[in-house]
Amino acid sequence: MVGIELIEIYKPKSLRDALEFLDKHAPDAKPIAGGTELLLLIRDRKIKPPKYLVDLLPLKKNLSYVKVENGVVRIGALTTVFELSESILHADKRFAGFVDVFDKFGTMALRFEATIGGNINAATQYSDYITLLLAFDASVRVESVKGVRELKLSEFIVDKRKTALNPNELVTEIVFKEPPANSSSSFVKFDRREILIAGIVTEATYLAIEGGKIKDVRISFDMVSGKKIPSRAYKTEEFLKGKEFSDEVLEEAAEKILPSEMERVSDWWTSADYRLEMSKVSLKRGLKTAYRRIVGG
Repeated sequence: MVGIELIEIYKPKSLRDALEFLDKHAPDAKPIAGGTELLLLIRDRKIKPPKYLVDLLPLKKNLSYVKVENGVVRIGALTTVFELSESILHADKRFAGFVDVFDKFGTMALRFEATIGGNINAATQYSDYITLLLAFDASVRVESVKGVRELKLSEFIVDKRKTALNPNELVTEIVFKEPPANSSSSFVKFDRREILIAGIVTEATYLAIEGGKIKDVRISFDMVSGKKIPSRAYKTEEFLKGKEFSDEVLEEAAEKILPSEMERVSDWWTSADYRLEMSKVSLKRGLKTAYRRIVGG
């Protein structure tokens, strides 16, 4: 007979209360927001059940928001996917990649429960908001009783299901610079079907155009180096910067530069060769979509 482990639920009265509880009981306490990822991991015994779950719902009033202040975009960690859809992130072409992610994100029920902080903490190649936020060069704000740290998202995600978050810390905010007016973004996701997809290949683009040339560009994929976490295609970005936006330039970037830095893997789902070919397609499609959004096409 399999024993049933009891998990105590702690409801903090404030952020400080939550941080003090985590500090006292780490590593036997884990924070939970929407629970769309954590509860499945516990159920399937992919992680050891914690002694305590710290319910972050009482903190939602303070940690659910989207703000643009002094040239910086700030997203509270407890903001749900649905709440993102009702913010400026879905109303301004500069942030259009957020709309693309939303359109491919699970069911409507999941969109009401899943939080941006939880999606980032999942730390897998299937965490679409990680891929998108890498293209925005985002940082993650984490807090503990000892103070506040801010880490680049690329530093925060260490490996599959592994982050730089200490057991006594909470992710409280995601931040990135407000994009200029001559910029936009996109998110591309390929799979064998259209809905409820994990994604054979996902790609995100941030693009800024000036005088017909690529002033700035950031490109991220669900995987670049073979490590199963989202990451940036830096060589491809450097090749594109300063060049005229044209089909010829995009073709060279996709066929010559991207393959030189991308290491795809084969698994039961599909082959590395197929993933690489679809990555090339995703790169061109993502760049062209962002460009059309900038020029108004």
